Amino acid sequence: MSASVKSIQTDSRTVFMYWLEFLKPYHKLANKEVEALSILLYYRWELSKEVNNIALVDKLLFSSEIRLKVREDLGGMKSGVFNNLLTTLRKKGVLSKENKIIPALIPNITPESTGFKLIFDFEINDK
Repeated sequence: MSASVKSIQTDSRTVFMYWLEFLKPYHKLANKEVEALSILLYYRWELSKEVNNIALVDKLLFSSEIRLKVREDLGGMKSGVFNNLLTTLRKKGVLSKENKIIPALIPNITPESTGFKLIFDFEINDK
């Protein structure tokens, strides 16, 4: 099998946007949904640097304080619009009823990470 490797220079916020863009064929989210989810993933990662208990991280991610930060990062999105966006993410199966991001969309980036590799395995079947 041949391999093609490309490096992308990015920052800790943008890496989550790239992650979701690369996974777009899998999740099929609209651009605003990708933007919102990437911000949620970023704050989840930031919280995981301070809190070792992942269940607590997931709970804190949807606290009033973090929700406000996410809305501000989305250009000052109104609370009602943001809540509708979260409802859409739940309906699309990206968020659970308990406001947990599905594991398949959480990249394996540890708090100590300085890089991240995403590998696609394309299986070509022309038969």
